Amino acid sequence: MKTLTSILLLALLWVNTSLIAQSPTTKKTKSIDQLMDTKIPSLIEENNVPGIAVAILEGGKIIYQKGYGYADKSNKVKMTTTTGFNIGSISKLFTAWGVMNLVEDGKLELDVPIESYLTRWKLPKSEFDHSKVTIRSILSHSAGLSVHGYPGFHPDSKLPTLEASLNGENGPMRENEAVKVILEPQTQFKYSGGGYTILQLVIEEVTGQKFENYMRKSVFEPLHIYNTSFIIDDGIKKNSAKPYDKEANEIYLERFTAKAAAGLQTTLDDMSTFAKAQFWENIVLNQETIQEMTQIIPITKTKRSAYGLGYATYNFGPIKVTGHAGTNTGWEAGFMMDFEKKDGIIILANSSNGKKVAINTLQTWAKWRMTQQK
Repeated sequence: MKTLTSILLLALLWVNTSLIAQSPTTKKTKSIDQLMDTKIPSLIEENNVPGIAVAILEGGKIIYQKGYGYADKSNKVKMTTTTGFNIGSISKLFTAWGVMNLVEDGKLELDVPIESYLTRWKLPKSEFDHSKVTIRSILSHSAGLSVHGYPGFHPDSKLPTLEASLNGENGPMRENEAVKVILEPQTQFKYSGGGYTILQLVIEEVTGQKFENYMRKSVFEPLHIYNTSFIIDDGIKKNSAKPYDKEANEIYLERFTAKAAAGLQTTLDDMSTFAKAQFWENIVLNQETIQEMTQIIPITKTKRSAYGLGYATYNFGPIKVTGHAGTNTGWEAGFMMDFEKKDGIIILANSSNGKKVAINTLQTWAKWRMTQQK
C-alpha cells in the first residue's frame, strides 16, 4: 500500500485540472465513449501499461464502462469489466462500510475508547491520551497512530497474525514498526494504515467472525458484489489480472495480513455496483450514515484533501470529489464521486505505471464533465 503515491497523483491532477478550468470553454464534440476510445489506447501504449478498466457515473447511473488492453499480456487475455484487481487503500473505504454497519446495529460506538473493544491486543503505552483513540478518530486518520502503510507478502510466505502485525512483525520492510500512538489524538491529521488494522481486529472481536467472512456476509453479499473478496482463493486468482512492475514485467499477486487497509480484490462491475450504492437505498448503510461518513472533519484538512469517516474529499479546481485512491505494487486505482450531482469515475490499472494513465484519464473525464455543465 503506497498511499503517498496516490495522494501525489491527486495533487498533480488538481494542478492540471485547475489549468483546464482557466482555458476557454470548448463545445463538446465527442461522447464520453468516443473520448475514452480515442485517449486510453494510446495512453496505455505510451506508458507501457498492460491494461485499464474505467467506469463513469452520471446522475447515479453508469453511463460508461469498459476494459482496455490486457489482463494477461503473455496469454493475450483481454481486460474486461469482470477482470479482478487489487485496489490498495480503497480497501479502507469498504472497511469503513463494515464498521459503520456495526455502528448502525448498535454493536459499536464511534466515540468510545477503541480499547474497550479489544481483548486480543492493546495499544502500547505512550505519553498520549489513549481514551481519544476512537473509531471516529481512526476512520478519519486523526487518532495519532503510526504505520502509514503496509508491504504485501509473497504468496509462499507465511502471513503474520493480526496481533503480530500490530506488534510490528511484518517482515524486513516493516520490521519492528508497531502500531502505536505517536501524536496526541484528535489534534491533527496523520494517515495511518495501522489504524485500519486495529479496526480489522475490532470487527473480529465484536462479531466473533474472521474479518474477511464478516465483510462477505454483511457488506459484499447484501450489495450483490460477489466477485469482491479479502480472501485470495483459486476463484479470485483465476479471475484476477496479472500485476506488472514499472518495467512491465509480470509480478506476483501480493497477500496481506492488513487486509482492511490494503488487501481487497474486486472488479469494475462490482465497483460500479458499489458506486451506485453511495447514492441510492441499500441494505448495508442508510443514506444518513453515508452522509455522515462523507462530512469533512475540520482537523483533517490539508492543502489538497480532507477526510470524513473512511472517505477523502479532494478539490480539483472547480470540481470536488469524494472517495479514495489506492496503490499497491503492480496496481493503481481511483474511486472518485461527486455526491452533490451523483457523478463519478472509477479507474483500475494492473501496472505500477498506472499512475500516469490514471492522471490523464481523470483529466479527460474532468474536462468532458465541465463541458457538459456549460
